[in-house]
Amino acid sequence: MRSLAFALRLKGEAVELDGRRYWVESRAATGPTGGYAVELEGIGSGRAVCRRELELWDDGSLLQTGELAFGDGDSITFRARGAIAASCEPGRKHGTAALEVTGGRGRLAGARGYVTSNFLLADTGELTDHHLGLLFVEEPQ
Repeated sequence: MRSLAFALRLKGEAVELDGRRYWVESRAATGPTGGYAVELEGIGSGRAVCRRELELWDDGSLLQTGELAFGDGDSITFRARGAIAASCEPGRKHGTAALEVTGGRGRLAGARGYVTSNFLLADTGELTDHHLGLLFVEEPQ
């Protein structure tokens, strides 16, 4: 097994499905002020996209299930629990979650590990999400 560490800054939108559930798609920010490079030692294309369903509960807890794709068919699936509350910025909520990796595809098949998520969700649906991950994958043959 080998470990792969990464950091991402993702931006996207949360679309409300009903009063509590959202569909979220976010992409790694790029450009001169875009955030962090995706360094996965030859895995993926460097273009990360996260797609997930997010459930927010009245007590401030949240659940997520989804996929984080790195391009070239390399992705991980996850489930997560976390919390969300009002932020000090008006019109935004601040949330955090621990994403448990449940599997992978491509060169990340069989991946295990965790990704932490620290995010801001605006009343407009705009989402900014910071991911810090540590994955364990089989050594290439």
